[in-house]
Amino acid sequence: MLTQADFEQKLIAAITDPEIVSRYAAGDPLVVQQVRANAAYFALLAKEIEVATIEPFIKTRDRSIIADATNKGILPLATPCRATLEIINNSTNSITLSQGRLIEDHSGGRIWRLLSSATVAANSTGTVSVEQSQFKDITHTIVSSESFYRFKIDLDDDMHLAYVTVADASAPTVFYDLMPRWMNAAAGQKAFNLTTNSFRDIYIEFGDSQRAGESVTNGQTFNVSVLQTYGEVDTARLKDASLLEVLTTDEQYVSVRFQENGVTQYGTNPLNVSQLRVLASYPALYDENAVFLGNFDFLVRKKFMQNADFISVWNEAVNETHYGANYLKINRLNIAITPKTGVNATTLNNQIKAAIAQADSLFLNHVDVIAVVQKPFKLTITGRLAATHDLDAVLTQIRQLLIGQYGKGTLSASRWLINGFNTLEMATLIRQNIAAFQDNISDFSLNVDATSKLNKPHEWVFMDNANLTINLERTADSTGALWTII
Repeated sequence: MLTQADFEQKLIAAITDPEIVSRYAAGDPLVVQQVRANAAYFALLAKEIEVATIEPFIKTRDRSIIADATNKGILPLATPCRATLEIINNSTNSITLSQGRLIEDHSGGRIWRLLSSATVAANSTGTVSVEQSQFKDITHTIVSSESFYRFKIDLDDDMHLAYVTVADASAPTVFYDLMPRWMNAAAGQKAFNLTTNSFRDIYIEFGDSQRAGESVTNGQTFNVSVLQTYGEVDTARLKDASLLEVLTTDEQYVSVRFQENGVTQYGTNPLNVSQLRVLASYPALYDENAVFLGNFDFLVRKKFMQNADFISVWNEAVNETHYGANYLKINRLNIAITPKTGVNATTLNNQIKAAIAQADSLFLNHVDVIAVVQKPFKLTITGRLAATHDLDAVLTQIRQLLIGQYGKGTLSASRWLINGFNTLEMATLIRQNIAAFQDNISDFSLNVDATSKLNKPHEWVFMDNANLTINLERTADSTGALWTII
């Protein structure tokens, strides 16, 4: 939203009379006051328009979506990529690379860290796990004693936050606990919270000894260790690499390269606006802790939607509704996941189980993995076009539009759709994006097959060409003539 200063600059830029511009530059009160009065009026009007266009239910504007994500504490966090590195020792002596040694890949100049030490005998090849991440140490001194004091984390260019630790400089071995949104944080507990703003900056927030966490005092110093990463990596290009620093003579004869098909964890970027739009549709009561009726779909989706094409999480009550009563399902959660291409399904399922157990220990070892069943969405579109439109071209446009929005791998098809896709949303999408349906003659209707109107939690509903039927015909032109133009 434009500020009063922005409006003032635009008003001055629109003035064509050089005498008025000169009087404004000289600070003539008669000119300056009038310009600023108009700017103030436009600024107030802009605020009224902003309030009037608030989206309480379905959020579509980027500003509304980011504001919702900020209020819900959805942080722009990334996941580092992990891979297996081959160490080729061509020297006549055994060499040891310690944990934390840095590697630079030749495909993008990214820095990787060894996750463990590796010893490789002379003229041999060894392997070690590496992670695309870097540590950055920050020292911050508190400048004022206040409740819920916070300060911004400054990351390197193009890098994202993956993890952070906080310790008081006077006791560097005692770390503060990360308590998201201060849930279950006791008064006086050494804890901190991570917050964000509309610019997606990340802040460390301390507490209040009288309410949650511990108050900080003026002059108190904290050691902050930040793990930052570039996030998503094109793993197909990971080939050769090299030691960032050569410390011994023998290391001059060492070469390193990424093992083929050796990726063990795919890197992910922070959630983009399109993905945040999906999370914005969840009620505000959803949280990272034990949520209402044990519904952890929001938690799992927020943490793992970057790694999966389909995610569904449902509790005992939902299971009984769709599958019938079963005593074996008491106090258990169910997950059905389709990982993205290249992501290991077993590893992803274990990570999701761990995340759920961390949020609520009741579900430790009480999460069942259910196989996903693919269920194409059966839709028939019937319509008529004005005589000037090309039928084949319009048919192709509709198919590309709907498959691109609701096909496999799309956000719209990434969650359980109990009633299938929203036909009103589809109709609006077609009307807005297909020019042939924007005149006052062409028309269409949508008919969903009965088998697609009720779906179970483990059924992955998506749209494909085989189950999308489009019947279009030409109608007469706008003059009402009995002949048509071919």
